[in-house]
Amino acid sequence: MKKIKVALVGIYYPMAMLRYFERALRRRADVELVTVGPYTGSWIPWNGGMTVLPKYDKPPNRPLPQDFIRAGKIDPQALISFNGLEDVDLWLEVDAGFYLDPRPKTGIVAHVATDPHVLNYDRQRQLADYFFCMQTPYMKDGDYYLPYAYDPTVHYPLELPIEYDVCMIGLHYQSRNDLVNRLVSKNLRVFYSIGQIFDEYRETYNKSLVGINWSSKLDMNARVWELAAMGVLAVQNTVPDMRTFFVPGEHYLEFTDVESAEKQVLKALVDKEMAQEMVDRAYSKVQLHTWDARIQQILERVGLR
Repeated sequence: MKKIKVALVGIYYPMAMLRYFERALRRRADVELVTVGPYTGSWIPWNGGMTVLPKYDKPPNRPLPQDFIRAGKIDPQALISFNGLEDVDLWLEVDAGFYLDPRPKTGIVAHVATDPHVLNYDRQRQLADYFFCMQTPYMKDGDYYLPYAYDPTVHYPLELPIEYDVCMIGLHYQSRNDLVNRLVSKNLRVFYSIGQIFDEYRETYNKSLVGINWSSKLDMNARVWELAAMGVLAVQNTVPDMRTFFVPGEHYLEFTDVESAEKQVLKALVDKEMAQEMVDRAYSKVQLHTWDARIQQILERVGLR
């Protein structure tokens, strides 16, 4: 079978959503992958900017300077000087703020809107042959739905000693702060931080009894999939896309505000049998929803597989 040549375009910082696409594409024997885009080294833009462990500093094949991030786009003709981009079959843009404009003259252009709840993608929709939106509340006519997923080489259960009652790794929104403060006031052991990724992310959650998750808008974030795949009981608010895949009370404990969130956490910690049954059902439910499956969905949709 002839290999598909894929150019994966986006911002290459260590914990970009693009990195999961990259990992899944590298696992495919039928893909020749070229990675191209602005490169930030071990720096990530979370929480005003921070540096992660050097082991996650992996440059793309064709790194562009960080200055290109401010521009937000690049003329693909400017990339011709990079060897190996003339015969690309698929330009796959995984966009948290960087894309090709104008569109390349050859090859299929597929654009994945990773953050439609906070970014405007009107121009990218005009340029792409196929536009994939990762949140149905923010889709427009002609979009294809491509939800987040989990990486089976990153998000999986571990048998580790429990150190925390509750864990939340992510941006510190006010609603999350309020909930964490209430849980701490109950003398619960709470891990609340930002910046742990991949190995450290998996290990910390696996040392926790409950993972809390509170979406900032109507987005079903990646943590929904990751908690289920790691075998960690999720206490989370329900957003529209979740009921397509999961059932509150069966796969996770649902809340609507800080008071109900606190009650659900305490319920999970007291009723361990109920919690384990819920974890088992969620783990079984999530198995097919890998980033590998999402890549296959893209390739089938654009007609390359």
